[in-house]
Amino acid sequence: MERKNTKIQRSALLIKGFMALVMFTLAINTYKTNVIDFGAVAGAIGILAMLRGFLASPSLLSMPLKHWLESNHKISRESYLYFSLAFILIVVSGF
Repeated sequence: MERKNTKIQRSALLIKGFMALVMFTLAINTYKTNVIDFGAVAGAIGILAMLRGFLASPSLLSMPLKHWLESNHKISRESYLYFSLAFILIVVSGF
């Protein structure tokens, strides 16, 4: 159990680091071009929502990808909402 908690904490820190990197990259891009690209903003918010969906279900962070959709594992409703928001925003950012 201790090993699982350690995995979850490490993965959560890594995801938070990626979230900070996405925000930093968006800020640098906006600063360099002096233009707010709403497609890029939608994509960045979509990526942040996807990463937040992973953080909302911490048990996802401690198991392999192939076990995520098994019937005995429950993904929280909040994660589903974040994942659907991320999908919509990432699709919108492509236009």
